[in-house]
Amino acid sequence: MSALDEFSVWTQREKMGKNHERLTEFYQELINKVQRIDPITIAQTADVSYRGGDGIPRLIIPFLTTWFTLDLIPYRLRAEHPEFDTLTMKVIVLQYLITSAENLGSNVQVMNQWIDPRSLQHGAVLGAHFAKSTMETLGSFFEASKKRVIARALKWGGRQNELGDRGFTFYFFPRLPVAFIHWNEDEAFPAYSKILYDVSASNYMPVHALTALTDFLIHKLAEE
Repeated sequence: MSALDEFSVWTQREKMGKNHERLTEFYQELINKVQRIDPITIAQTADVSYRGGDGIPRLIIPFLTTWFTLDLIPYRLRAEHPEFDTLTMKVIVLQYLITSAENLGSNVQVMNQWIDPRSLQHGAVLGAHFAKSTMETLGSFFEASKKRVIARALKWGGRQNELGDRGFTFYFFPRLPVAFIHWNEDEAFPAYSKILYDVSASNYMPVHALTALTDFLIHKLAEE
């Protein structure tokens, strides 16, 4: 059995009660923080939908192939898919909304310029974390049959890109893309996989949450 990804470690600890209290406190801190931000600003900066014409105003936040709903009266975050209805994932969603809104003044948009994780703000943490087990798991995903690789990528909303010998772009959230790319083995080099983020990624997600999201998706792609 492969090592647990960062997201699974968080959720396991949550289920065991080891960090449930702290996660609950952090979730409430983020809810309190998001309440102080104009929801229209959040909708614009995070590229999510604001709906206020059917009784309860809310924000609809796309996540991979599903979505979250943030009700604004009262403030409550709900996952469309039960698998993601965890405090851990809700904290990550709120971090995306808040970080996006807080970077309003930076005028940073998704630039469609891919960079290595180490080039992001505090990216050394990402680079060190992905150095071994995560990259091995990503490599195992790409080494499956072409049909299976494409099917697994499509299940999680992947779009084929033109990077490497085979590559897919996924959107955790509307302004947080990630690219997984792979080069086949040849006479000069062994097979090699890589994770790339848009140069703007640090303006939409703290590094620890970005690590957890990336681990989560890679392990989902590689599942049997």
